[in-house]
Amino acid sequence: MAAYTFAALFLAHVLADYVLQTTWMVVNKRRAIAMAAHIGLVLGTMCLTTLTFNPWFLALAVAHLWIDIVKTYAMPEGLFAYIFDQLLHVVSVAGIALLAPGIWPASPLAEVENLPLYYMIAGGVLFAARGGQYAVATILARQGLGDSKGVLLGWFERAALCVVLIGGWPVFAGAVLAAKAIYMGAKMPGRDTTSRNRLILGSGISLAWGLAVAIPLALVMPMMH
Repeated sequence: MAAYTFAALFLAHVLADYVLQTTWMVVNKRRAIAMAAHIGLVLGTMCLTTLTFNPWFLALAVAHLWIDIVKTYAMPEGLFAYIFDQLLHVVSVAGIALLAPGIWPASPLAEVENLPLYYMIAGGVLFAARGGQYAVATILARQGLGDSKGVLLGWFERAALCVVLIGGWPVFAGAVLAAKAIYMGAKMPGRDTTSRNRLILGSGISLAWGLAVAIPLALVMPMMH
């Protein structure tokens, strides 16, 4: 049951941080009202993915608040702070799932067959696609953000890695990596050194993020059956 609870809370986190969080919330994180709005969203998405309320949601919301406070006020902006922030969020979700595995069985949605499985896949794909976008942008910010075509390609490759690994088809991960290598080989000629380095760095971060999200979730998947 802990894996089911993790899937629901993990999807809630991804929705709150990457889908429903507004630009205003991100830009104004140092203002109490923006931080409060975001934490309210964190709490609301947990209620949404379970269609219930559990006191443990408050504990997770408080943990999310303190993690965001540390990142916002005590850490310099950059990839390390971003990864540290997200790692702590996922660890806190896993911790609550282990401490209170009965959250999912108490949900009225527990009767829906295979719903936690779909939650895990959806959460993984969104976390890989959107989360990886911010990771790449953080590193490449000084060189200018990529165009929309590059962003969409990054979404696709990270989402594809998640789908094939979480879905239990690791052999296709090689196909995704091969397709990326072919794309890079086709794009390298004619580029200057700065542009080539940018493509290599951005691609490396993108693929590393996709694998870092997909592999742990794939290891959890056997517990979902």
